[in-house]
Amino acid sequence: MMKKKYLSLLIVSAISVPSLAETTLDQMFTQGSMKAELRMYDFTRDFDGDTTTKHDTSLGGLFYYKTAAVNGISFGTSFASSNALWVNESDAFYGLVGPNHENVNRMQEYFVQGEWWDTKLKYGAQELRTPMMNPHDIRAIPRTFRGFSAYNNSVENLTLSALYITDSMNWFDNSFVSVADAVASEVKRTTGESYDVADNAVYALGAKYKMQMDSINAVADLWHYRMDDVFNQTFAKVKLSAQMGDATLYLTPSYLTQQSSGEETAGELDTYQYGAHFGAKFAGLNLTYMYAKTGDDTVLTPWGDDKVVIQQVYQSARANETVNAVKAAYDFGNLGAKGLNAYVFYGQFDVPEDSGSDFTETDFSVSYSLDSWMKGLSVRARHAIVDFDNGEDLTDTRLYIKCKFMIGNI
Repeated sequence: MMKKKYLSLLIVSAISVPSLAETTLDQMFTQGSMKAELRMYDFTRDFDGDTTTKHDTSLGGLFYYKTAAVNGISFGTSFASSNALWVNESDAFYGLVGPNHENVNRMQEYFVQGEWWDTKLKYGAQELRTPMMNPHDIRAIPRTFRGFSAYNNSVENLTLSALYITDSMNWFDNSFVSVADAVASEVKRTTGESYDVADNAVYALGAKYKMQMDSINAVADLWHYRMDDVFNQTFAKVKLSAQMGDATLYLTPSYLTQQSSGEETAGELDTYQYGAHFGAKFAGLNLTYMYAKTGDDTVLTPWGDDKVVIQQVYQSARANETVNAVKAAYDFGNLGAKGLNAYVFYGQFDVPEDSGSDFTETDFSVSYSLDSWMKGLSVRARHAIVDFDNGEDLTDTRLYIKCKFMIGNI
């Protein structure tokens, strides 16, 4: 029923366009633009105990089309595909494709958009890029959402945002589910508890402000998300950077609070996470120290997130967890190898003895842009080693081949 409502809106909007600009209706589509990204991924997770190896290989991509605007009105759509290759039935599902290694082919977006008076309004299925609702693009297909979004830039350097979201799709879903079902699935995954979550939409308000003073740059983000009878969350983050000679120093503190609300249909939740990144960039080298502290409950993130520490396998999220991490990245373009980048990322995750196991994760990544051979082509290899004080250790290996191309400008 919900899908029919969204499609009906697109049809009605399309019919109304001729009355606005009859002579340019044909140009709306002929002057549209397209971009695409072909993806071939291979992810493997091996355990040193009895847990079955997880492995998926996928081939597919993302294909976006957007019409030109007529009197501020435009339409957009996108298609996402992830198809299983070289399936070994003895391997467990990883998450690049659907459960049981099934192919995923879906409409990623379909929306009508209006732009007037420094304001962009979008209604329908759409990818969002906000701290706690975002594509979270760590699998073959990014997350996507359905609802209404508004962005206003009337004040210089200030972006005001508003969301009303009813549905979402995870990385390996073939169709939308309600945001309530997404919450229920995430609570089940993290706690093992099953809840009949209230079928309410998510409302969100956000503000981003950019400021520059001499050699100091600052970007401040503030967001509040509300889901009645489920939970509310507030997120604040500031990115500070300063030029010191040939070096750039940066500090990125953030703070997140989450509390269950009303009838608490997803269970009780009262937690927080705060922390910061502190680092320096010089001559292609980027060194970062990260610290994160989480409150009494595990952070609930059913629609993507912006946690303080996000490594290849694990992120700062567990109740009463303290994380210390360091990352060293290098751009080899300074040595003549343009497009070659690498990093080493080490994290130590500690919790009280009665609530879980401490562990460490060490990540290695090498990526190379092959633009000189074929524009938009890139390859990447990643490997993670996770060592638990109590429990199965594991390794996680990920291989990526991407090719991006564009026709026109979106």
